[in-house]
Amino acid sequence: MVRVLVISPVGTSLFRNFSRSPRFSGVAARYGVGSWGELPIDDPRNAYPGGEVCGYLREEPLIEALLEFAGSDPRASCAELAGTLAALDEARSRYGRVEAVALLYPTATCTSYLASEVVARYLRSAGVPTEVRVVEAIRSAEDFDEGLASLVDVAVGDVVEYSRRGYRVYVNATPGFKAEASFLVLASILAGARAVYYIHETFRRPVKLPAIPVSVDSRYLELVRRVAEGGSLELAQAYGLLGLTEADVKDLEDRYLAYVDGTVLKPRRWVVKLLEKLGTRPTV
Repeated sequence: MVRVLVISPVGTSLFRNFSRSPRFSGVAARYGVGSWGELPIDDPRNAYPGGEVCGYLREEPLIEALLEFAGSDPRASCAELAGTLAALDEARSRYGRVEAVALLYPTATCTSYLASEVVARYLRSAGVPTEVRVVEAIRSAEDFDEGLASLVDVAVGDVVEYSRRGYRVYVNATPGFKAEASFLVLASILAGARAVYYIHETFRRPVKLPAIPVSVDSRYLELVRRVAEGGSLELAQAYGLLGLTEADVKDLEDRYLAYVDGTVLKPRRWVVKLLEKLGTRPTV
C-alpha cells in the first residue's frame, strides 16, 4: 500500500462560498460569516486564539451547517478540499489502495484556524486522518521573516519527516495567502515533496504542477551555514576569512538568504530554520 501525505495552507474561501449559498444564507447572516474573509489580521475579532471568531468553533449550529455545506459538494466548497481531494483522487487512481494523511497549516488568525478545523472534521469523517498545525501569520512586511521561519519550521519539518517514513508528499497550492503558498511550494519541493496541485477559479479543474528537482548551490549553502552558525558575521570577516566579495554579499541579499545590518552580515531567520530541518544536505 502506498502512503500519501497532502499538505495545505488554509484560507477563508469556505466562508465566502458558504455565505453565497442560498441554502445557508440565514445561518451565514446570523453569524456575519460573509465578512470574515475581509477581516484584517489585526482585528481583535480575528486575534488567535481568543478572538470572537475563534469562539464560534463552539457554536454547534454554525459548525454543523458548515460541515453540511462542505459535504454537499466538497470540491466546490473551498480551495482546501478541492486541492486535497484532487491529490488523493489521483493517488488512488494511480496506486489503488492508499494510506492517506492530511496536514493543514492555518495562520494564527481566527478565520484561518476556524476554517481549518471545519475542513479537518470533514476529512476525518471521510476517512482521512488530519491534523491542524498553526503557523505564524504574516502581519506586515516587517513580520515576513518571522512568518516564513514559522512555515519552514512546521511544514518543511513535516515534509522531511514524512518523506523519511516513506510517504509521498503532495502540496495543495490553491488556498491561502499567495506569498505563503508560493514559498511553501518551493520549500516543500526542496524538502522532498513529489507533486503540487493547483486549481484556478476560472477553470475549476486541478492541474498538476511539475515538482522540478530543486538544488541548493553548495557554495551558497556553505556561506549561509557559516554565517548562521554564529548568528551573524562581521563584513570584514566575511570578506577576509570567507573570501566573499561585495558582489557575493549583494547576491545573498538579492536571493533573500542574508542581509547587511550596519557592518554585520546576518542570515534570514527562515534560512536558519531551513538548514536545521534539512540538515547538511546540499541538494534534493
